[in-house]
Amino acid sequence: MRTCAIWAFAALAFLTACSRPANHIPEGVEKVFDIRTGGELTVRKAAKADGFYGTLTAEGQFISFVRYNPDAFQTTVVTAEREQADSTSALCLKYEAFAGINGSYFNMDSLTHVTFVKDDGFITGVTTPEELFRTNGAVILNPEDFRIEACDTTDVFEQDWEVLAAGPVLVDEGNSLAYGPDRDGWKSFYDKRHPRSVIGKDADGGVWMVVVDGRFPGEAEGMTIAELTVLAERLGLVEALNLDGGGSSTLWVLPAGVISHPSDNKRFDHEGQRVVPNAIVVR
Repeated sequence: MRTCAIWAFAALAFLTACSRPANHIPEGVEKVFDIRTGGELTVRKAAKADGFYGTLTAEGQFISFVRYNPDAFQTTVVTAEREQADSTSALCLKYEAFAGINGSYFNMDSLTHVTFVKDDGFITGVTTPEELFRTNGAVILNPEDFRIEACDTTDVFEQDWEVLAAGPVLVDEGNSLAYGPDRDGWKSFYDKRHPRSVIGKDADGGVWMVVVDGRFPGEAEGMTIAELTVLAERLGLVEALNLDGGGSSTLWVLPAGVISHPSDNKRFDHEGQRVVPNAIVVR
């Protein structure tokens, strides 16, 4: 499967992490834009910007991304369970964000968390036994600390201010991880192409939010977990965590709105967002 994944993305012509250390713009991306203003950035300006966003289309895939300096913004977990749940874009606007991505797994009937979530110091969700087959990492946010790590998500993270558990971990301390067919949910979750959402960090400390659209044959095929790991490698991520995917996958920026193609309305447009109870926003 690993060989197949590498072959599938050779056509995307992503560079390896060391190929473009100055600007982090993936090969094949024609334009990037400032996440504060939406203004188009040259390569030189992108290298100095606090953050930029863009999209890439190639070989039946549509990928949208944001890269930003975490020291220039506040990254936070936001939660809105049950009747307070809303679309990712609505949560971003509510919290006056510059960018945001959908968060972790949840019960679609009750709109409640099924993974560990700590928002503003308060625990609002715990990882259920049913989620342990894929939930093995977390985004951990403290006032002076942003980290993504593999961990026991049944922990209560007493020393941390905000935590969002998700998974699987794709890259940990520069090492890409592989998951075999012995895992629960292999065929349906790991080895089937779906829309996917990722948060990660590169070697220079930049944070990436990435959405791979899917369920639109010929326009957006989606990725398996192994293929998604290859994408994380191509982007130069040394830490990468898979978030909730499928119809939840949404990437939003203030200047342009939703730049991915959420699939819940079964149309290849920007309108098919799913109502979610949590997100990660950049303010």
